[in-house]
Amino acid sequence: MKKLLYLLLLLTTSMNLAVAPYFRIRSQSENAARELVGAGWNFQINCCNDDRCYGNFSITPEYTHSFKPYQIAESLFCCCDKPYTSCMQPTSGDSCAFSAESCCNSCNMSGGLCQTPCCDNLYRIRITGSQVEGRNSCDWLADYFGLPTDYKSCVSFEPRIENFLADLNLFLGLDEWVQGLYFRVHAPIVHTRWDLNMCECIQDEGKNNHWAGYFNQTVTVVDTATYGIERSNLVPNFASFITGCGTINSPDITFNPLCHAKMYYNQCTKTGLSDIQMALGWNCCCDWDYNVGFNLRVVAPTGTTPRADYLFEPIIGNGHHWEVGGGFSSFWTWWKSQDECKLCAFYVDVNATHMFKARQCRTFDLCCKPLSRYMLAAHYKSDVENLKAGNPVGNATVPNKQFDGIYSPVANLTTMPVDVSVAVQGDLVLMMQYIHNNWSFDIGYNFWGQTCEKIEYRCDCCPLFEENSWALKGDSFMYGFNGATLKSSTLSASQTQATIGSGRNNYPDGDTSKRPPILWFQNPGVDNRQPAWDTPTPSLPLIIPSPSGQHAQVYTSKNPILIKECDIDLCSAQSRGQSHKLFGHIDYTWSCCDRCTPYIGIGFEAEFAQQPCDNNSCATCKPYSTCFYACNPCGIPHESPCCGPCCDDACCNSCAICPLSQWGVWLKCGCAF
Repeated sequence: MKKLLYLLLLLTTSMNLAVAPYFRIRSQSENAARELVGAGWNFQINCCNDDRCYGNFSITPEYTHSFKPYQIAESLFCCCDKPYTSCMQPTSGDSCAFSAESCCNSCNMSGGLCQTPCCDNLYRIRITGSQVEGRNSCDWLADYFGLPTDYKSCVSFEPRIENFLADLNLFLGLDEWVQGLYFRVHAPIVHTRWDLNMCECIQDEGKNNHWAGYFNQTVTVVDTATYGIERSNLVPNFASFITGCGTINSPDITFNPLCHAKMYYNQCTKTGLSDIQMALGWNCCCDWDYNVGFNLRVVAPTGTTPRADYLFEPIIGNGHHWEVGGGFSSFWTWWKSQDECKLCAFYVDVNATHMFKARQCRTFDLCCKPLSRYMLAAHYKSDVENLKAGNPVGNATVPNKQFDGIYSPVANLTTMPVDVSVAVQGDLVLMMQYIHNNWSFDIGYNFWGQTCEKIEYRCDCCPLFEENSWALKGDSFMYGFNGATLKSSTLSASQTQATIGSGRNNYPDGDTSKRPPILWFQNPGVDNRQPAWDTPTPSLPLIIPSPSGQHAQVYTSKNPILIKECDIDLCSAQSRGQSHKLFGHIDYTWSCCDRCTPYIGIGFEAEFAQQPCDNNSCATCKPYSTCFYACNPCGIPHESPCCGPCCDDACCNSCAICPLSQWGVWLKCGCAF
């Protein structure tokens, strides 16, 4: 008993929190309250002084519906120091404030993007281009999604989860063989619906063409103005990109659409059998007025496995884990009338299991860059042509890598198969029951929790990530041009310090610390910044042709900082859960039958999950310039310099919370035999 309580205590331990790239829920099978309620059930199991085999079978249809949708949205979208959640509920003086009225007014648009208006109680994110006046750190950078630099929209979310299930529960008392021995099994048949309720309200679809060199190497000259990609060839809206349909139409580059962690407008549904939970137990102390028993529990996974196709992915069961553990059950009749037709009893059930490794497909962010899965990465090659970097020109040398015309969302690169396990899952029920003749009335409390899951690379999936080939684009210009002929040369620019909210070129000011200042379109924010030169003799400066005719030499990276496998943040992708539930049940039992005793009852539950974003800060991850990482899929540690935190318990303890507050109603019927 002490060990079980200690394990449950671990579940309540405070930990640093993070964004959850995968929303992990309590399995539909894991509901000790629903199993226990009803005198027709619990008063006709664990029978004592009986030398025969007996049983009890019940069917419990239940409907559950989530509430507090903003908690779910916070766990999916909030990040360090909550820069995004402050956009959800604007307050006076909030630098991230956004007018709900303006969002609502733009919802009546054509194209069917918005079916419902944006409301104050919804979670909202602004999507703005790098040249939108007044954009702030809350906004997601529209440039990453192939949108124009003056694009502006509001995306609202009201996530919802619904479950329709029928829980089949069987108890067999095996007293004929061993006094107090029993076996029980239950498994719900589940139909689940997950809906992000996403709505994009476009305020300005954008008219800007992309600058020459910003994405592609083609220069189009109209009168005296120049541009690279026309607005009509860009992605039409954010919704198109995030659902996996949007791409840039330009023959000289490849812009891969989003393949993983996608979002959706319509409901996603699944139907199947949730986990099969089995227990073999023994009542060591048993009487008609009290009982103490222990059991060995095994859970066989029959539900679905995460595939990482969608951010808010419908799941049935526990994520396909095998579970092994134990349980404790007891009751005590503390009051009984003289005619024994009325009584009050107190019940305690405690279950704790270990969830073994399960193979799952997950999408990950980069270390200490929440939501970086939706940033844009550029692919680099080692065969460098027509490019030198340095100052003065006599000191310029060839960078070690060069962009090769391929863009891809980070999610496409960081989605991989992994092994996931959970040290402890606990389910505790405390219940009071009053029986009056054939009626019973139950009221109780249920605690459920999971410790932080452990995510590990799989050794049988080599290689997992193409190292030293991809870098963050940010708002870098990727091509420079010969000022005389406008012949293009591919640059080696990267922006390690870019975030989901912004690049580092600092439009429109650029780098004002230099005299004269480095203009924003000269790439002032790229890594290892050096002037870029073409390679003919004599070397010529590479420039960006400005639409206004203001040309200046562009900078490139010498050398670009590329993404390594140890930059992938398995640590902060780990999640845990914790909830508190109140429940009640009314039951009627017929006692007129000799061979079977039927019963029927109705119950309700209200489950309240822990807040996801309390004390959330990346500052709790201690950055190490050099750490030991398991930087290869077979887990062989080696020393590697990395800009992010070391994903080791000694260095980083962040763990995302996946909160699911929900209410449910059930009808429990069955018979004892």
